[in-house]
Amino acid sequence: MFPCKHQCTLLWLLLMLLTTGHARARPEQQQASADEPLEAKPEDGHSLTAPRPADDELATVAPTTTPVPAVAITQGATTGAATEATHSQPVVTAVPATSSTSTSTTVPAPLLPAAPEQPEYLKHCFYADEHLCMYGHDGQGNEAPDVLGHISTTPESDSQGIGLQVNASQGNSQNLERNANSCQCHEHPAKANSWYCCNISQMSMISSCSNISKWTNLHVRNLTVRTIDLSNPIFRSLQSLAVTDGNITRLINAFPRHSALKCLNISNNNISEIPSRMFKDVPHLEFFGMSRNNLSLVPHHNQNKNITVDISGNMRMLCNPLNEIINNDSFNFVNPKHSYCLYNATHEWFQSTDLVSVEQLESTKRCMTKCPVIPNYGSCKCRFESIMIIQDDQSKPKCHVDCSNLGLVELPPRLPDNTFVLNITNNKITSLGDHFQTNPTYHNINRLVADNNQISSIYEFEGTKFIENFQRIYMRNNSLSKIPEYFLNNALMDTGRRIYLAGNKLQCDCNSAKTLQNWLKERSTDIPDYMEIRCRNIPQSVIELQEAKLCQSPPDWTDYIYYLIAAEVILLLGLITKVSYDYWVFKTSGYLPWPASKMPKLPCDWLCES
Repeated sequence: MFPCKHQCTLLWLLLMLLTTGHARARPEQQQASADEPLEAKPEDGHSLTAPRPADDELATVAPTTTPVPAVAITQGATTGAATEATHSQPVVTAVPATSSTSTSTTVPAPLLPAAPEQPEYLKHCFYADEHLCMYGHDGQGNEAPDVLGHISTTPESDSQGIGLQVNASQGNSQNLERNANSCQCHEHPAKANSWYCCNISQMSMISSCSNISKWTNLHVRNLTVRTIDLSNPIFRSLQSLAVTDGNITRLINAFPRHSALKCLNISNNNISEIPSRMFKDVPHLEFFGMSRNNLSLVPHHNQNKNITVDISGNMRMLCNPLNEIINNDSFNFVNPKHSYCLYNATHEWFQSTDLVSVEQLESTKRCMTKCPVIPNYGSCKCRFESIMIIQDDQSKPKCHVDCSNLGLVELPPRLPDNTFVLNITNNKITSLGDHFQTNPTYHNINRLVADNNQISSIYEFEGTKFIENFQRIYMRNNSLSKIPEYFLNNALMDTGRRIYLAGNKLQCDCNSAKTLQNWLKERSTDIPDYMEIRCRNIPQSVIELQEAKLCQSPPDWTDYIYYLIAAEVILLLGLITKVSYDYWVFKTSGYLPWPASKMPKLPCDWLCES
């Protein structure tokens, strides 16, 4: 038996002999490797190829305690298998000597689809790709990833082109041991003066970087802090600032004076509070992305005009402040059809909060741009009043048109779309014309205010969409002569409608006392001021009319017919009495009545005497 140390020596020599013999016994494999690089081909045919070594690097590598990773790896499902093989067994690399002018054969990379054209409002914006945060590349070769996607252990090995794999546990421990006071930002490998920072938990990880004053663009991914102070000098020289995909509660203060910022993106951070004057000293801002947060207001814009804003994904955004911004024409909204705000709608019996798209809210501007201008009289005043919510998540803005006190003699020829309120009080309008029948811009009106005019008739409302949909008609102090009860009956069948007619002086007659008076009493709820409707021919209100007095025919000769008949009867009775008396005298005394004795004889009398 040999001593133990001799046994170990013999085993080591035996292993060296076997290794040398194996290398000499397979010359055909060495010859084959001279024709093509050593690579491992996966089933799908994709492979990554290592560069050829120099001429003097042909050697047989003995196993060592530190295994060398495989030169080529497979993609997809085979990647894990290749990595496992690297750790389980040593790799013997044999590369033949070649001339210095020979080049390695590589598999061409597949062509990537062309990137979509960048919108004009993003021309000054800088965004670092997400994979840069995964690899930690700083653009200077200090921590470049190898083909396996792991960070090299030493810069020297990177400069020699040999990628050494680092265990995942080692990388994780390095991330946990990063000093919060050291710079954790990297310069972009392709764009000058552009930096990106990943997985930041303290602002000191950015402020500790050198040459911050020379930074032009900055993108911070996954920033987890409670508050960001916008007055921080870090942001002074930036033209593009993106803070995305983090967890931030609020922003405070404003950007430094005379900030050069042109692009600001704070999307996807759960931010719920931002200062209203954060842009007061940012005169050149062109894009502001605030999507996917919990914001309810958009900051004031100050002197900034035509800023493009993305507010999508903020489900707490309020419509009323946003509508003021829209009317000022200072912001352009990205994807307005799918950007929503909360609108408090007041209904007849309840209040509700509805989602209204920015596109629908922008339609309120048409209320201003199409406001009527009447030549020789002046311009009407238009304002957005409210939003009417209809079915299928649709809504209509309500436009209020005020054409009062202009001295108009007729209605405006055209109104803005979705005009729901028209005010024409204190004018000289005598007729409604055919606007409510033929003019489409009058079809949506549901409240007409026409007090203090000279309108003589409302029969023009008959058969129109207005009379079917109206809610209020103010026709006080006009010149109405009659009230058409027959078509107003149907119009007032719906509850909640009101007509105001006080101050009109009607032409009253017996029918007014019989019919109109009772109709007004029945419609006292629908015509609240019915007691103030008066008559023009009688100094009374319609309600005060008395049928007994008003329903009498004028005096004429037929009123005395009974007196004539009575006189005739009396004369007839007198005549009969006189004749009877004369006959009695003649029979008793033979004397004729005095009138008969004085009468001349007639020819018939001579016949009687003979």
